[in-house]
Amino acid sequence: MALKLGELLIKERMITPEQLEEGLKNQVIYGIRLGSSLVEMGYVDADALAQLLSRKLAVPSVSKKDLAAIPKELIAAFPRSLVEQYRVIPFYLEGNRLWLAMADPTDLKALEEIAFITGHVVQPFIAPDVHISRALAKYYRISSGEMRYQMIADKHRPKDSVQSAETPTITMPGYTESGELLQMTIPVEFEGFASLPECDVDFDDNSYADGGRYTVDRLSLDFASAHSRDDVANVFITYLGQEFATGALLIVRGNSALGWRAVSSCEPIERFADFTILLSKPSVLRDVLESRAFVMGTLIATAENRQLLSTLKIRPETPLLVVPVIMLNKVVAILVVSAEMDSLSRRLVELQKLVRKASLAFEMLIIRNKILVT
Repeated sequence: MALKLGELLIKERMITPEQLEEGLKNQVIYGIRLGSSLVEMGYVDADALAQLLSRKLAVPSVSKKDLAAIPKELIAAFPRSLVEQYRVIPFYLEGNRLWLAMADPTDLKALEEIAFITGHVVQPFIAPDVHISRALAKYYRISSGEMRYQMIADKHRPKDSVQSAETPTITMPGYTESGELLQMTIPVEFEGFASLPECDVDFDDNSYADGGRYTVDRLSLDFASAHSRDDVANVFITYLGQEFATGALLIVRGNSALGWRAVSSCEPIERFADFTILLSKPSVLRDVLESRAFVMGTLIATAENRQLLSTLKIRPETPLLVVPVIMLNKVVAILVVSAEMDSLSRRLVELQKLVRKASLAFEMLIIRNKILVT
């Protein structure tokens, strides 16, 4: 929108500058809209946000109830290509007038094309993007990066809470050059950035050196030139796939660890998103969650560990490195990689360096977004 949302919400006293800062970080890390980020974090009510934007843009808003009872005939008749391209939901048709729910009703290009293709007079209605996402999933089975495992209902952060002015950090264990175990803190922007896209990322011919390996120098250049979270994640997974036989990321939600993304020999593991392990039962994931420290080595033969190994296509005798991702003193994700034991120990420090570089790339993205919304 042309409207500077962050500035507007602060002016209306719906959020504090500190909450905007946190919302911007969440937005960049997860690749979602700022409004959805603030709603998800519990700082803004979705309906209140829609009503505010409705007043400011002079566009009517549509309720969650209206989007929950759309006629099947209307859904079937509306071109799916338009739904996917513009993230819109048709919810009422009267004669030749089509009522259309949109997160951005100022998108004139979308309105003109939809009117031309459907032959209807389009009346735009504003709706919170989180409601649009749910409707897309319900009626069109279209998933979205914004419909993640950690849903709004699970958020309990008070709306009037103000974050510390200090940069939040996560703690990640590592080794000194002498092999001594230590704890390292890095910016929290790493949390959630590893979307782990497929490994078919095309780098230019000069991306590789030293026998075809993706070098740290080239990696640094790619991080510095990243324009989105996906760019940062592509660099990360390319390096991870090079250094480890298998890599996986799980999300901790309630009493479960849920599969997010996984790669084996640089190929995505199918249906890993359907994988779930209960953290109430013995497993390496529960150990990492409770100890808040990494585990390295072969796994004890519990039912849950066997399930994890089977899903990741890892043999029981293969050593693993399982690392907790901690945000604001809470384990929010778990990273799993496999390799020979010597390689795991040797590559751990390199992985930590990669994480620090990625965090700096995210800080740059957050600064760019802050310029645009204030």
